[in-house]
Amino acid sequence: MKSKSLCLLLLFIFLLGFTRCTDNCVGSKAKVVDLKCRGLVTPEGIDEAVFSWKIESEENGFIQSAWEIEIASSREDLEDGNYIWNSGKTVSEQQVNVRPDIAILERGPLYWWRLRIWDGKGQVTAWSEPSFFSLGLNTSDWKAKWITSVWKKDSPMPYFRKVFDTGKAESKLQRAVVYFCGLGCGDLYLNGELVDKKRILDPAQTNYEQYALYSTFDITSGLVKGENCLGVILGEGWYGQNSVWGPWAKYGDPLFRLQMEITYEDGSKEMIVSDESWLWTSGPVLKGNIYAGEVYDATKEIKGWSEVGTQLNGWKNAVVAEGVIPVNLFPQVMEPIRLKNEIRAIKKWKDSSGNWIFDFGGNIAGVPQITVDQPKGTHLKMRMGELLREDGSIEYNTTGVFATGVVQTDEYICAGNGREVWNPRFTYHGYRYLELSGMAVEPELDWIKTIVVHTDVNKRGEFECSDEQINKLHELAVRTMLNNTHGLPTDCPHRERCGWLGDAHTVAPFENYNFDLNNFWMKYMEDISSTSSAFEKNTLHQKLFNTIFYFADKAPGIPYMISPGKRLCGVASPDWGTAVVQLPWYIYLYFGNEEPLHKYYQEMKQWVDHVESLTLNDTLSTKHIVPYGLGDWCPPEGNNAIDCPVALSSTAFHYLDASILAKTAAMLGKSDDAGYYSGLKDKIAAAFVAEFYDKESKTFGSQTADAMALDFGLVPAGDEKAVSDAIVRNMKEKYDGFMHTGIFGLGRIGQALSRFGNSKMAWDMFTKTGENSFAYMWTDADATSLWEILPVNGKSKEMCLAGSSLNHPMQGGYDTWFYEDIAGIRPDVSGPGFKVIHFEPTMTSYLSWAKASIETPYGRTASEWSQEENSLVWIITLPPNTSGIVALPDSKKIHVNKRSFNKADYPLIGSEEEVSLYKFPSGVYQIEIYKE
Repeated sequence: MKSKSLCLLLLFIFLLGFTRCTDNCVGSKAKVVDLKCRGLVTPEGIDEAVFSWKIESEENGFIQSAWEIEIASSREDLEDGNYIWNSGKTVSEQQVNVRPDIAILERGPLYWWRLRIWDGKGQVTAWSEPSFFSLGLNTSDWKAKWITSVWKKDSPMPYFRKVFDTGKAESKLQRAVVYFCGLGCGDLYLNGELVDKKRILDPAQTNYEQYALYSTFDITSGLVKGENCLGVILGEGWYGQNSVWGPWAKYGDPLFRLQMEITYEDGSKEMIVSDESWLWTSGPVLKGNIYAGEVYDATKEIKGWSEVGTQLNGWKNAVVAEGVIPVNLFPQVMEPIRLKNEIRAIKKWKDSSGNWIFDFGGNIAGVPQITVDQPKGTHLKMRMGELLREDGSIEYNTTGVFATGVVQTDEYICAGNGREVWNPRFTYHGYRYLELSGMAVEPELDWIKTIVVHTDVNKRGEFECSDEQINKLHELAVRTMLNNTHGLPTDCPHRERCGWLGDAHTVAPFENYNFDLNNFWMKYMEDISSTSSAFEKNTLHQKLFNTIFYFADKAPGIPYMISPGKRLCGVASPDWGTAVVQLPWYIYLYFGNEEPLHKYYQEMKQWVDHVESLTLNDTLSTKHIVPYGLGDWCPPEGNNAIDCPVALSSTAFHYLDASILAKTAAMLGKSDDAGYYSGLKDKIAAAFVAEFYDKESKTFGSQTADAMALDFGLVPAGDEKAVSDAIVRNMKEKYDGFMHTGIFGLGRIGQALSRFGNSKMAWDMFTKTGENSFAYMWTDADATSLWEILPVNGKSKEMCLAGSSLNHPMQGGYDTWFYEDIAGIRPDVSGPGFKVIHFEPTMTSYLSWAKASIETPYGRTASEWSQEENSLVWIITLPPNTSGIVALPDSKKIHVNKRSFNKADYPLIGSEEEVSLYKFPSGVYQIEIYKE
């Protein structure tokens, strides 16, 4: 009995220890990696702590069941367990956008954090490697003044400097952080060096009368004990320019605000702020206009201007700025604009006027960089354009000279001190060709390079397939998108550079596959919200085609056509303003971020109500039919050739918006709203079908109309295949077997064909050559980016060359189909942010192979398939803590990971025609689908 009791006691002790080990001892082989705060790696000066992480595990079906986060004031404290906050074990699968309740965090200090997770078996991982973040300043935390120089007409851009001493404190310097906002844009120097050489045109454009963004720099390593010098150069940016659109476009003369906080190891602090004690003088940047270009006179450089000990002759005290002063300053969480890769010219020649023309081989957004050795005073002029005339000179009309009144021009006056390297920092341009004049000798080909310039968004998507024409189209879409990503989604990189709402919602899906744009779209949503916030009495509203208008009051919250800025082009039409609803939903769907749905819910709701009111305000409209809009913008042959009625596309968007709002309301627990908007969408659908559907011919009348109806679910049940067939008939009978859509249809026509039994027509359309084909763009039009009107035939080519932009991303919506239907990978609303991944390629009969991958918030997901002799081999990757919806044919023999497919292992969750949908847990699966 004693021995039995002893055994029981020992067993009890063992089990007790095992239970404790489950929570405190490492049992899981998984690793927690890629810690991010606010979507960034080790960010400085963010607005709030929002955590995310990824998981590495070789185990299929890995599930995170809980997490624990620790935060400390230093890495040493964190590793020693001296944390200032600990979440405790929190039962949750969530690993994206985690917002712990951390009221104790201060603004300014560096915080270190780490975490561990528990798997589905209750086993805990090791602690992650530590990461860090800091919170930036609130508007009320700023002690610095907005300062500037004394401005006169045609004043050069000023140099500013401030000497300060870190040698007075007895304690050793621990940390120094600078918060800086230069408007329109500013460069920050420390002890003679640019703090961030690649950062340019900072901060991003905003509605300056309401707020501006500031950037945060940790300059600790650049300081020396004793005297140091801060320096600032300003450019006009979008704040100070009036060369384009007229004097009303200018907010004021360039100005800046800077606050530097120094912390010593004994805890003492020191603050350096922008005020009248700063000194300024005129610098070598004679002009820094965002549209027109930059003029730099190197003979006026002041050696050591931002260094300690420089002789100061004629420097004056800064003055407190007046005019339009931003009410608020917010951290710039979005990635900054940066100088990216360099492109060398592929050839040069002399034009009939004696100027040298350089060809960079592709249409880009960037700046020239010159490397020259010329005599002092040599005045080099560079003019940029997208197109050549027959005589080999540059044609500037496609860059919008007719609208802006300026040719993109940079000028450099040589110092004559030997080899000089220079690129402008307060402008950027859209161009392929550069005209150089002013040199004393024939230039070498390597005198000029182009540096690509865009917001430094992280690439997350990769796509490739066996057809080179499709790969070429993908490349054009991605390049054109980057050419128009400069703090906001612009329409073109030269003429307007505006954030048109219609362009934004059109490009968002395909851009979200290719790049991590969560912070980018969050910033743009604030642009839209702040632009729309004012009441305006009896103002211009868009009615039809951007040429017919009406006047009415604009309520606060109703958007304009453009955001941000002063050029707004009237109150948004229904098909442009839909971005207010679509963009928050896309942020949620593609990145798993609920924040914009909470933040902008009232504006989403207000928009749907506003558009519904338009259906009752026109004698030509039927209830729930929206009569106004611009329509399916820029089809081949231009807007006069739009096939889809404006009322049809605007009503379709109204239905989409009501559908999104109903789902959003349900998710947010607003049951009354969910019921109302669900009912409204059903009424819109009924009106849409009654008004536009030809029940006999099974069509809504055009390619775009049918594609939108299929995409939004507006086709009467059972008629989907017939409506897709109608698109095929339209293509063959009217348009030489090719598409005829504007931007609304082009992003949807591939899906409308391949998902409803017409994959062959989709294949024929995307691989067609000759007249009326995508290939015409590069075989006959020499297009290296997407044009405002795609040059798919001779007529559209000539129309665009008459003055339209040759760099317009709104035409790139087709790229979504490449990821979703060729590779077969897309997000699913049941698990946003690719928490649940839908795998369903629809084009496997027409290509030898295809592959795509996306670096989701949970890790890399991928779909790769290839045709083998007897089977289709399909490899899918689901990162840990995700699941997949996988479409498999009903009538084929299937192996999964070399074993016969056992349906009992993969729950059936739905069915479509000839395929069934199965749930797969996380992991890597090789699926073989046999042909016989």
